Amino acid sequence: MSLYDKTERLYTLIHKINRKLRNPKFDSADQNGLPPITKVQWWILKTVWERKQCTAGYLAKMIGVRPSTMSQMLDRLENAGFIARFTDAADARVRIICLTDKGQNIFHHSESKFVEKLAGPLGHLTPEEQQFLILLMEKLAKHFPQQNND
Repeated sequence: MSLYDKTERLYTLIHKINRKLRNPKFDSADQNGLPPITKVQWWILKTVWERKQCTAGYLAKMIGVRPSTMSQMLDRLENAGFIARFTDAADARVRIICLTDKGQNIFHHSESKFVEKLAGPLGHLTPEEQQFLILLMEKLAKHFPQQNND
């Protein structure tokens, strides 16, 4: 198989897996009474959770959207009670974003459901194959051009 054929096959498989991951049946449908969140909302909550607090500008860069788009996304998350925004003590022009308790709950619940659902397909691989797949994916990811959201 030529490099072109291998590349095309890999692209097709990545696309197929991505579509399956984005399928609503695979998504965070089982929320135990919690409202469903989108993958982008989950990434925003994850980023804020990892950093404890951050700015809208930082989130816009990380997610790869315009600041005005991020502002709209944050409005929805704030209206749902998942985030809180407050003025930075050092610079009144800057708004700091942090997760509320409700935001932490939805983030952790969605994350555990996603991991649980992904464990099914991964369970068809041996532990050695799982580790090798992770190693190969990490190696491949390192060789893509850097993006703002890396």
